[in-house]
Amino acid sequence: MLEVQLDEVYATILEPFQASVEEAVRSYALEKAQARLWELEQNVQRWEEKYGCSYDLFSYRTATDAEYVTALDADPATQQWEGDSIAWEFDEQVLREWRQRLQKLLSM
Repeated sequence: MLEVQLDEVYATILEPFQASVEEAVRSYALEKAQARLWELEQNVQRWEEKYGCSYDLFSYRTATDAEYVTALDADPATQQWEGDSIAWEFDEQVLREWRQRLQKLLSM
């Protein structure tokens, strides 16, 4: 268990209310996790709208379909697809991590 240090004044006041404090921290953590998930889901949705597919399909197509890559390179809106791919992959990974964190919180 991770311990959080508080100023002694706060700790003294909150000690009798430990269960309430833990529930407040859990509630706050859930709120923040859900907000972060929403933000990441919005990022992923923007990538999916821009390229018209999921990251997995995009990654597969850019690795195996030369015509698809040529079309991406030819379109000014998608010429930066390689950089987008890195950012998109990062967003996908972080999204998975935050979903796991939320699941952990919900199972407590």
